[in-house]
Amino acid sequence: MESYILFAILSAVFAWFYGFTFKMIAKRNYDTSLVNIYSYKVWVIITWLYLILNRSELKISIEDLILVIVFSFWNALFFFLSVLSRVKSMKNIDSVIFFPLYKTFWPISITFVSLYLFKETLITKEVIWIIIWITVPLLLITKAESKIQKNLFIWIIFIFVTVILTTISTIFWKQLVVNNLSIALYLFFTSTFWVLISFLIQKNWERRKNKIYNTKWLKKFSLIVWIFHLLSFTFFVLAVKWNLAIAFTVNSFSILIPIILSIIFYKEHFNLKKWIVILLSIISIILFI
Repeated sequence: MESYILFAILSAVFAWFYGFTFKMIAKRNYDTSLVNIYSYKVWVIITWLYLILNRSELKISIEDLILVIVFSFWNALFFFLSVLSRVKSMKNIDSVIFFPLYKTFWPISITFVSLYLFKETLITKEVIWIIIWITVPLLLITKAESKIQKNLFIWIIFIFVTVILTTISTIFWKQLVVNNLSIALYLFFTSTFWVLISFLIQKNWERRKNKIYNTKWLKKFSLIVWIFHLLSFTFFVLAVKWNLAIAFTVNSFSILIPIILSIIFYKEHFNLKKWIVILLSIISIILFI
């Protein structure tokens, strides 16, 4: 097995649990912005300590430093917006619908970016595998399912918006790798911007709604969110040095655990067709590897 495939799989494993935390935020009625503030304060502190101990990471040109800051800001902004739309979707539709459809739209978007922006190539086997992988979840869009999920079409549009926002943020991850810039500096600035953006949203947007959010176990939960995101992100950055489209498609295997956990803990609707969709998804990635 190629090392980059292994990195993509490890990223997917930790993304399994990171993905489920969004469902928990929705179900526990946590303030998404506040979760981000607590989570990425830790990231800011740890990356800053790392940079102090490894000062060689700070020896870069002014031009490269500006690029890192710019890439970090736009990545943080678009990914934060995608998190807001993701949690909003999960408050209204089941994980067994959200994750497979998100997994379908996301590789399509990323493959387009990979081929046309970064000029990467795919062999015939990879093209066939991606087509199978991204079309299987479309079996979930049925008339019967639209009766179970209220306003299904609206929330599918929300999923698509989430995909677009995530794809835009991902472009800056790839640019970081392409330009061989400091990952440590990138993590420091990205987490800093995450905290600042979350703080501004939490103060100026969420409070205007006059909503009452649950705060029980919030700080401990936020730390867990950070750990899963850190591990998933670290292995993903290593994986995208390979091929962006394939790395993302392998990473999208991370839908399975959130779906299973949502069924177990939140008693979401499940049937034979949904089992078949998950089984075909597993088979498709095993055949590719």
